[in-house]
Amino acid sequence: MRLYSSITALAASLSVANAHCYIWGVFVNGVDQGTFRAIRTPAYNGPSPHGYANSPVKNLTSIDLRCNVLGDKQADYTIQVRPGDNLTFDWHHDERTDTDDVIASSHHGPALVYLSPDPPTEDSFVKIWEEGLYEMSDVLFGPGKWATTSDIAANHGHMNMRVPAGLKPGHYLVRAEMIALHEGDASYLKNSFRGAQFYPNCVQIEVVGDGTVELPKGVSFPGAYDYSDPGVVFDVGLTPGAPLPTTPCATTYQIPGPTVWSGAWPTTSAVDVGPVSGPTTATLWSSWIEKSIVTFATYDGSDGSTLSTLSTSAYTADWSTMYHTPEATPIMSA
Repeated sequence: MRLYSSITALAASLSVANAHCYIWGVFVNGVDQGTFRAIRTPAYNGPSPHGYANSPVKNLTSIDLRCNVLGDKQADYTIQVRPGDNLTFDWHHDERTDTDDVIASSHHGPALVYLSPDPPTEDSFVKIWEEGLYEMSDVLFGPGKWATTSDIAANHGHMNMRVPAGLKPGHYLVRAEMIALHEGDASYLKNSFRGAQFYPNCVQIEVVGDGTVELPKGVSFPGAYDYSDPGVVFDVGLTPGAPLPTTPCATTYQIPGPTVWSGAWPTTSAVDVGPVSGPTTATLWSSWIEKSIVTFATYDGSDGSTLSTLSTSAYTADWSTMYHTPEATPIMSA
């Protein structure tokens, strides 16, 4: 049985509703490549139906900050793209529909996209897009408009990027990320019950064509962010359930990490997307990971809802230094 979740199955008898925000699909020039295809979907953190995928990463020294839990496990497919193509990452919470809430309304923060050769190496992640606080609130203690809530969530979970112009053919990892700052007023290093919440998710792509542009030196994950960064420890102001602040909200926000690479597109516009290809709900999962212990299970009973644990094993991330080509995926076009 595979280590990571079985949610990539295209059908199952039971659906689940408990999941944190992660990428459910990728549109290339508006064409959906299939639900969960080429996505290194984070593992669930507990048995079905009570666990959820994409527990936020808060420890900045953890390897999970790279591509989330089990991010070293390669997906079955890779998506072929060309320089200049528009990629729309479809983030969701409970289901892949326009009515899904995408991410909690209190989870204000920046969104970022990095690109790295696959497999990644030291200092190989290059930032190619970011958006943070882009409009101040007209209310004294209001949080303002942020990428996660006022842009991506408000646009049905769509995060957009373009493949850099002239990019050299090869296999790459796209590291897309949302950062929730609703508990970011305190450092996780000093208070493990609080701290900024990082939601990284990686997608496997293969760039084809005759480009010659190589990515420059980038940053490492972990390593790119530090608790001393002003964008990591940051008070977004009044959020639901929070005490009334005593000072006005900050008027600027510094997004963590390096600057956007000069070879990235200066602007990234949204594109119209077509229908979803594949399931819109996550399916029953057969493995989960808690505190580096992977549990493998099977389900019995007439409705498949009775859990029968098979075995457990310790898990340690083991990132390959060589690329292993997954099953080929043709370019899907309109």
